Amino acid sequence: MGLLAALLPTPRALTRLDGAIGSMHEILSCSTWAALSQICTEHPVDVAVIDLYADGTPNFDALRRLRTRLGTVSVIAYVALLPERSRDLFDLGRAGVVGVLLTDIDDRPRTIQQVIERAQARGAAADLRRHLAEQSTLVRDAVLVAVTRAHEDLTGQRLADILTCSRRTLSNALAEVGFPPPAKVVTWGRLIVAAQLLSDRQRSADAVARALAFPSGSAFRNTCQRYLGLRPNEIRDAGGADAVVDRFLAEAGLVTG
Repeated sequence: MGLLAALLPTPRALTRLDGAIGSMHEILSCSTWAALSQICTEHPVDVAVIDLYADGTPNFDALRRLRTRLGTVSVIAYVALLPERSRDLFDLGRAGVVGVLLTDIDDRPRTIQQVIERAQARGAAADLRRHLAEQSTLVRDAVLVAVTRAHEDLTGQRLADILTCSRRTLSNALAEVGFPPPAKVVTWGRLIVAAQLLSDRQRSADAVARALAFPSGSAFRNTCQRYLGLRPNEIRDAGGADAVVDRFLAEAGLVTG
């Protein structure tokens, strides 16, 4: 079970969050920014869900301090949309927030789950970004999009469309540096995120398959065997997402470490 920190002074928001993902994560709730920072420091938290207005004002300074000290924690803002707050919402991205939930607008259980899963995927992408620093922009973005948008049932052609290039151009750019074709990069992206989701031992392989648009649980298991030589439960013990990233980079002949 993963750990999620929540700074949500509104009981209704905390109840909705718990109802949506309480079985997948342990929620560590707090009432102040200082307590949030302490929780994220003392526990292996990978996602924090915060109300920017927890102390009555838009506390961007506290948010930036949290991001500076704990860069591996992905932050999601869960706020009420009011007219006077519209400008603040535009600044969330610059402050390092990777997802936004708007109270009573897009905070249905499945939406909450998707936003949190995507935030976790961005965490996996952060490590990849370091290893891809010397690659071309096209190659780097192709791999990172395959991870951060692993929930969107991407295809090789769709990946090329997102990157505004032809599939042939993308294939050639990937091949030049030893990476597989676009469709396989998409599959690797799903496997990296799958490994991260599987770190929650209460999440079944079938649930991961559904979350990542595999045709079936059997298809997911077969893909794990074909690409990794492992069953889903063995991925956890082999090192999780880090091990899958290492395997992917090794396939391209890149040295990790």
